[in-house]
Amino acid sequence: MLYEQVKPFNAKNMGTKKGYCLQNVAKGFGAYPSAKPSASAKADMQANKNKGTFHAGTADIPSNCAVPIYIQSSSKYGHIEVDDKGTFWNDGKKTTNPGKIIGWGEWCNGFQIVKKATKSFLPTKGYWCKYDKDERVAQLAQFMRNTFPKTPAKALGPIYGDALSASIMRFQKNVGLYPDGMTGPLTYKKLKEYGFKG
Repeated sequence: MLYEQVKPFNAKNMGTKKGYCLQNVAKGFGAYPSAKPSASAKADMQANKNKGTFHAGTADIPSNCAVPIYIQSSSKYGHIEVDDKGTFWNDGKKTTNPGKIIGWGEWCNGFQIVKKATKSFLPTKGYWCKYDKDERVAQLAQFMRNTFPKTPAKALGPIYGDALSASIMRFQKNVGLYPDGMTGPLTYKKLKEYGFKG
């Protein structure tokens, strides 16, 4: 499932007060204060469960969005951190060990943080370009590798890297488009003519 950011995360705005993890995370998302803030990380997780927006485990954590993650904790109040596209933040500091993740939520402190993405393959800005990171890029890279053998294996993955850009440039030249290496509406339309289902 693809998600898009509703409220952006800014680590510089994140609070650092120990024992106030939900408040810290909510500040990073601009979701604090609120009219009725959650009482604790555990209550916030329950609020997501009540809404049907809690996702257990780590299998579907979005790689293109920042989301609140709930961490197993001995505290009766629970613990919450942030996974920002694979970079974890705990009380305002980067951490390489976020702890055991119980799951993640689409809402934080009464504010929607992410939502299910529209069916459009192209991002909000209208095109994919170098160093964009998203599951949809991985889908495009796999198609290019399967359909055009000159696409190297290093093009695979969720990052729109140099190898994928070069492969798109070759494709654009072959179909009479300007070879800028980006995937916008015209390139996307041509890719669909070749069988791309994204």
